[in-house]
Amino acid sequence: MEKRLIEKVVDEAKAEEANLVVWDRRDTFTVESDDLNEIEINDDHLRVVMQDGKAVVYVEYEYIYKLVVEKERSARAGVRAGFAASS
Repeated sequence: MEKRLIEKVVDEAKAEEANLVVWDRRDTFTVESDDLNEIEINDDHLRVVMQDGKAVVYVEYEYIYKLVVEKERSARAGVRAGFAASS
């Protein structure tokens, strides 16, 4: 996935104070809205400090295939805005 798209999605999640769900080749994980300020966007990977510093996750951009901004579920369950990589 391209760095500029990742930056856009992270910025959107921060602006909306929403969770960010990341799918990579091995796993899926959620960055809670409280941890969004702990995301570092580097040249080729994301670095996320989670769980009050107890966990650090590194994800290489080339292995991210989907990012989802998980918005508040006030109206209906499962409201998400997603961005996926295309090959």
